[in-house]
Amino acid sequence: MDQIGTLELSTENIITKKRARWAQGYNGKKACYIDKDVICYLCGNNVKFIAEDGAETVFNFPGEGVGPFDAHSLSHCFAVAEQCLNPKIYVFVYPTFRQTSVLQGGAKLEYTKLFFSSSDYLCSLSGIPEFDLTLWNYNTGSKLCTYALSRENIPTSLSFNPGNWRQICITSEKHVTLLNIEQSNTLFVMQPTIIQFGERHWPYDRRVRLPPADRDAEEITENERDIPTRASTRMTRYTIDVPKAAKAGLVGELAEKLDEIQDETERVKPVSQVWTPIGDLYIGCAGGQIIKIDGESHQGKVIYYPPKKARVPDSRMSSAGIHRESMVDIQMTADDDLDKLMVEESVDCIGLHKRGLYCAGRDGVLRLVDVKSRDVSVLEVCKIGVPVTSMAFSASYRHMVLGSEAGSLHLYEPGTPESLRLLKNLHYGVFVAISCLPGNEHCVTCRENGEIQVWTIDKGQLVSSISVDMPAFSMACSPMLNVCAVGTAGGYIYYLDMNDVENPRLVERVRVYEGTVTHLVYQETGMYLLSVSEDGHVFLIDGRASKNFKPLAHTGMKGEVQSLSSYTDSTGAVHVVVTHNTSGNKRSGATHMTTFSVTEETMRDLRYNCHSLKYDFKDKSISKVSLNMAIPSYGSAVTEGGTVYTLAQTNKKVHQHKLPRKEDLPPEKELEKIRMEPDAEFPGHQLPGGQVLLSPHHKWLATYGTDGTLMLRTIGQMDKTVSVTPHDYRIGGVKVVAFAEDSQNIFTTGYDGVLTCYTWNYTPTGLGKAKSAMEAARAKKSKLMTSQMEENEHIVGMQEWTPDRESRPMSERPVTTNREAKEKMKRDEALERDEIYQTPTPTPEDNSTWLQNQELEAFKEEDKQYAEIKKNLRVSIRDMRRTLQSMLHSNATLPELERLNRHEFDLDIEEQMRLQGEADQEVERVREEIEFENLAKMYLREMIKRECWDEMVVKGRAVQAFNSNLEVSNFPMRERHKQFLKMLETVKKRRAIEIAESKARTEILELPQKAAPTTALFLSMLQQQRYGYGYGFDEEGGEGEDDDGREQPSTTGSLGMRNTVSGKFQVECLTGAQYGGGSDLFYSQFELHAREQKVNQIVLLEDAIFRVKQVFNKEFDELFIKKEQEIGKIAEKNKRIKKIIADLEFVEDVIEPSLTIAEKPEMMLTVNDDEVKVEKFYTPEQRKIMEKKQKEEEERRARERGDNARERALNEMMGGVLEVKKEDELKKDIPRPSFITTKAEAEWSEDEQKIAKDYERRVKELQEEREKYRKQLETELRKNQSIIQEGMAAFDEMLNTVFMKKIKVMMVIYQEELKILRLRYSLLIEEELETRENELNRLLEHKTAMKAKAAQTLMETNKSVSAYRDTYDIYLAEDKVMDKQFKKEFQDVSALQQDQLYRFFKKRPRALKITRAEGDASTLPNPFADRPSTARQNAQADQYMANQMADLDKLSNCPEGVEPLVWDRLCRYRMEKVKSENKVKVSAQILAEMTSFYQKRQEQEEQYKKDIDNIQDQLSRLREDRNRFNLNLEVQLLLKQGQVEVDAGSFIQEYKDSALIHRSVVEELNNNIQQLGESKIASMVESKDFRKGIIQLEWEHKKMLMQVEDLQNKMKDVQFIKVTREIQLFLNAPDYEGRKQGEVGKLEQTILQQKQIHEKNLSERKKALKELERTIKQKENDNEQLLKQLEDLNVSVHERKHIEQVNADKQKDSGAEKRYQEIVQRRKLVDLAKAQAQEVAVLRAEVERLRMRTFPALVQVEH
Repeated sequence: MDQIGTLELSTENIITKKRARWAQGYNGKKACYIDKDVICYLCGNNVKFIAEDGAETVFNFPGEGVGPFDAHSLSHCFAVAEQCLNPKIYVFVYPTFRQTSVLQGGAKLEYTKLFFSSSDYLCSLSGIPEFDLTLWNYNTGSKLCTYALSRENIPTSLSFNPGNWRQICITSEKHVTLLNIEQSNTLFVMQPTIIQFGERHWPYDRRVRLPPADRDAEEITENERDIPTRASTRMTRYTIDVPKAAKAGLVGELAEKLDEIQDETERVKPVSQVWTPIGDLYIGCAGGQIIKIDGESHQGKVIYYPPKKARVPDSRMSSAGIHRESMVDIQMTADDDLDKLMVEESVDCIGLHKRGLYCAGRDGVLRLVDVKSRDVSVLEVCKIGVPVTSMAFSASYRHMVLGSEAGSLHLYEPGTPESLRLLKNLHYGVFVAISCLPGNEHCVTCRENGEIQVWTIDKGQLVSSISVDMPAFSMACSPMLNVCAVGTAGGYIYYLDMNDVENPRLVERVRVYEGTVTHLVYQETGMYLLSVSEDGHVFLIDGRASKNFKPLAHTGMKGEVQSLSSYTDSTGAVHVVVTHNTSGNKRSGATHMTTFSVTEETMRDLRYNCHSLKYDFKDKSISKVSLNMAIPSYGSAVTEGGTVYTLAQTNKKVHQHKLPRKEDLPPEKELEKIRMEPDAEFPGHQLPGGQVLLSPHHKWLATYGTDGTLMLRTIGQMDKTVSVTPHDYRIGGVKVVAFAEDSQNIFTTGYDGVLTCYTWNYTPTGLGKAKSAMEAARAKKSKLMTSQMEENEHIVGMQEWTPDRESRPMSERPVTTNREAKEKMKRDEALERDEIYQTPTPTPEDNSTWLQNQELEAFKEEDKQYAEIKKNLRVSIRDMRRTLQSMLHSNATLPELERLNRHEFDLDIEEQMRLQGEADQEVERVREEIEFENLAKMYLREMIKRECWDEMVVKGRAVQAFNSNLEVSNFPMRERHKQFLKMLETVKKRRAIEIAESKARTEILELPQKAAPTTALFLSMLQQQRYGYGYGFDEEGGEGEDDDGREQPSTTGSLGMRNTVSGKFQVECLTGAQYGGGSDLFYSQFELHAREQKVNQIVLLEDAIFRVKQVFNKEFDELFIKKEQEIGKIAEKNKRIKKIIADLEFVEDVIEPSLTIAEKPEMMLTVNDDEVKVEKFYTPEQRKIMEKKQKEEEERRARERGDNARERALNEMMGGVLEVKKEDELKKDIPRPSFITTKAEAEWSEDEQKIAKDYERRVKELQEEREKYRKQLETELRKNQSIIQEGMAAFDEMLNTVFMKKIKVMMVIYQEELKILRLRYSLLIEEELETRENELNRLLEHKTAMKAKAAQTLMETNKSVSAYRDTYDIYLAEDKVMDKQFKKEFQDVSALQQDQLYRFFKKRPRALKITRAEGDASTLPNPFADRPSTARQNAQADQYMANQMADLDKLSNCPEGVEPLVWDRLCRYRMEKVKSENKVKVSAQILAEMTSFYQKRQEQEEQYKKDIDNIQDQLSRLREDRNRFNLNLEVQLLLKQGQVEVDAGSFIQEYKDSALIHRSVVEELNNNIQQLGESKIASMVESKDFRKGIIQLEWEHKKMLMQVEDLQNKMKDVQFIKVTREIQLFLNAPDYEGRKQGEVGKLEQTILQQKQIHEKNLSERKKALKELERTIKQKENDNEQLLKQLEDLNVSVHERKHIEQVNADKQKDSGAEKRYQEIVQRRKLVDLAKAQAQEVAVLRAEVERLRMRTFPALVQVEH
């Protein structure tokens, strides 16, 4: 293939072969001017240049991949970066595309931005991993300096200052940074300055934050963010403020970023920026805000906030559909008013113009904003209509180009909104297909959004476009007629008439199937169109318009189809190859290859070769064969001979397969086992994925894929390739490739939305190959010419398709819902009448597919074929229904036990089983959900039980009072861990050793003495108060120690411990046993300085708390046992009370106390049956067990109800009881004699009367006995009740005692816990201080390293400045030498000429005034017109100097008498002098820059030194604070109210400024104060008297000093008076007045004499004047005669001169040397005269000086 040519996307090469004709595509990225009317932008791997008149040029970037791009409109050059490892930056000149330089070493992986200055510099920003900003001189290709940016704050915009290339602005989402480029000869350094937005008194990290996005947002300070606390809870100790990072324990970068992390305020996000001529900046933000930054103070502020959208509450009006948008203080009623407001994303692109600030963004509106006035307002509005993502001005600022991500470019003239015009509109989007129309003049592309575009092949111009208004997935152009088929979602294929390419028409839409049309391929002759659906069906469609593009048949494939290709042999048979994937993973490639052939014979009898009217091909009719591929592959291309080419998925090579012949195929069962191995493989691509394509003449094979490479090869030489990389692999590589009809052009598209066209420039060897391709195209065209003309005429006659053409009106459309309802109604009516219901013939629905219609046709045919059978079946079903209904009626009359359920008559057993299965599944699902929910609850229960019950050694419980709500609970306690016990043991041993050592040291070194409170002791304590030592008082108001030297609770800070102070605050517990927390190991509060001591104290205090709780719990347990015993006693008493109440038949409540759940929490862990309110669920097994137990219980009771001899004997012998009780006897009544009821009292006999009297006596006795017994029972009842009440009251009293103790115990525990909290707080403060110290040490190391680096730079700079100063001195000396050497250089000319030449030698052109090419600065649209760039100034100055020097060097400026050779020599010498002066001037500027650079480095070093000193000061202060913190202990004191002498605040006492001292100290101080006051008053009186004398003396002294000063001034006046001769005469002459009068007389005589002389001279001058006038007239006459003689003499002289010139060679001028010597002698004499004149002048000056010395002078008197 390389013999034919090579593929190159550039201008024509000498060898090649293949070049890019054009490229189209724009994605909205940077588009800028490179010339006054030429715009450039990136177009894929190319740079596209388009003039304002539409002319286009494509430049292929020669590098590897295309990265960022930028253009320089003043220098007419552009830069493009590569995208590869170690990328380079190429700089080219427009329009010659000459490579200026290649910049290397600025990045390792990628560049992200490039931007030019208005001078000779380029800046690049690298990406991952370094994020370096690099400054280049693109003319020399040199790298000047690098600045490392933060990896977190990725820049959003960067730009040079157009008026000063030494300034660069960088914006990110968090900061705005200004970089100043400093230069020292060849050394460049970038120094950052972060723009500040806050007030100057704010902290630095807060000042550099960007402003809030909302104008009403409030800045929250660090203190405001803290949670407020009660002032009284703060300690009265010395507080230490540490940064928040130290509190969080952060060091390093995290500490610096903590404030940013905690900042919750939404802030502005800069996205664009523009400079002003005075160095200010305007920054546009994503939210529509505009920021202005002062270039001098580096302060920024938001000058514009967009109006906020008001939240409209829901109301009846809004719910009714009436809605109006509201803004703050603005009611918007029209879009024009809204356009005048800048909203969100409206300042994404900004540009500065003389008229104001132009802003545009994604809202599609261009606005001119007045930013100079106080209120920002919109002056000009122009609606673009598309989102604006790029904005650029031309060099003259008279035009503006606006780029959009929609693929359009607009031109706009500032100030004229009606000038907006569309330069280019390409409808940006990803291409899905490319194809060429017949005729080889136009190609058609299709985008994802359904946009169809027609392009010219020769120039790539967009001819027309049309949209199908649906997402498109495939497209193909017919080779037979000018038709384009577009496949969309939903199975639609649109057919477009392309006969008139400028006005394409949509002529037909066919819905073949449901789903997406993924592939469309025309057969070579255009007779058939192959289409593939998502479900893997391949459809064969008639491609002719005369057949209305009718679908013909289809066949199915397994899995997802990945490629489709076809080949038509000489017999007209179409061979189709389909590759598809059955694994479900699309990326793994095709795993099967299926082939089938469609012949003319098959198509003639299509109905026979299909299974049914669905027109699904029979596999045998189309010879369908499916083969397993040994290696998964991508794409397929089939050519003659059954050769298939694919791209392998594993090794990414091109595989060649040979399709097996039909006779070589094994049986179908064995066919699935065969794996299709490749016959050969050839070099392929670097990345997996891609496609394969054959050229139209089947001689060239093109492969392309995700690596972005297009490879071409001939079928005969597959190993030789020609490749090109049209698209970047990072965004998907090449997507689609297409050949032109004659294969002379190749079209490619990628995922970048770029369309490129390549054309061949053949080598001599390749011309033959090209001719064969063109001949094949011509032969094909001639073969299809007749059918093409017919079909084109037919399609031209077709009407344009519209959505309403194939849709019937709504009134005529059968509504599916109504149809189903009517069918259901008819079916129900037939069932009611017991008739046979016949389903109506289905009709196609609206928008039905061809496949659905064919299925309906097949259904209709089947219905006709089996009509009789269906009728018989319906009759049978009717009979069965009748039988079933009769059975149901019979069942309804049966008894309930014999009646069957309704579902048992369901004949559809499968449906019944299905419903039962669904019900079981639902039950199982619900059961599973309940089980999971119960399991979660059980887990939560177990966790709570384990945490709160199982792990408690002492379970939490309470004891409640009997007669009140009083309740006392114990302390739940966990088991202490082994680690804590081990640590406790260690602390105890260590503390015991410390105490023993302290005692030993005290006994050895100090005298034992009793520690008594003395005044000296408390004075020393008072002196130590600044270290925080405070001593409390005991409850009696005494000192912190008692008579025995033991510490009272006032100083120990708790009631649970009482410590002993001896010497070194050694502690001994005396009363700690009262609560169980005493120990002799505690540290005194005044000893806790070290961290280990605090940790040990915490451990000891926790152990003390544990012991206090343990002691109380023991007492609580005893109380609990007492309550249980009391409840037991009450229960025993209640038995008797209940018996008495029953005997007495009273109705009274019996007090029956019991333990509640709070007292017995174990009850909560068990659930009784009576607590469950729902019916318990029993499983069948449990029910069986319960029934069995119930049956056994009934049998037992039956047995017991039988003959029981024991009970019968007891009843007969003892009346049923074993013991006779008195109360039982009293209950028995005395039997009444029978005669009392049967006889009257008068009829009684004596015996009967005796019996009656005895009966009455016995009854009376019984009543008396009963009454007596009743009183006994009542007495016993009240006694028992009183005993119970007394016992309960006694227990309540005990409980109250324990409750009061519990309060004290809790107070003790809280006091100790408060100590622990204070100690832990102090430990936390120590950790914070340590963290802060580590951070300061890190900063100190960093600053020290920076200072060392700065010192090294300063030393090197000093050396370079010294060296360059020597160079400058040499240049300056050489320039002066040239001035001095002028006379030597021109010593061969006369002195007069030498003077003249020297004046010309010193003459220089005037300085250049920067002029403007177009008018005044006020009329120029360029805001930088009055501030041109440095490069432009230098260029103008050089050009101006060259022109002016050329004018000075003209021969016409040569003075008279100077020979031309001398003048040329002067001009050369003057040019050398000018160059030398320029060199000195440039050297002086460089030296000044180097000096300034050196001074800045000195300032930088001084700043580092100050920073280091500041950090060291902070460290020293921190260490002082740390020491003070360790010494300034915080102690806990217990004070009585009367012992506090602090003024109460509004809420509670504040002890911050208080001191704890002894009373005696105050009294002693008061006495001392009184004595000192009396002595002070006495000394003040004495001082007052003495002060009077001092004041009087001072006044006299001042008076004398003023007199002295007056006399000195007079003396100075006398000394410095000038004594002239007149004064001398006045002083020396005796008669000065007479002398003066004599002189006046002489002067008057002299005046008279001078007047006479003047008159005489005047008359003589008048006479001489008249004589001169006569002489002038005479001389004029003589001159006229002489002129006449002169003319004659001139003639004679010229004749003699001519004769002399002829005879000059023969004669020698002997007088020339003599004349020359005379001239030299004269020159020397003139010089001598000048020197003597100068000497005379010097001597005169000396004489005058000596004369002035004769004047008298007085010497100043020294004093």
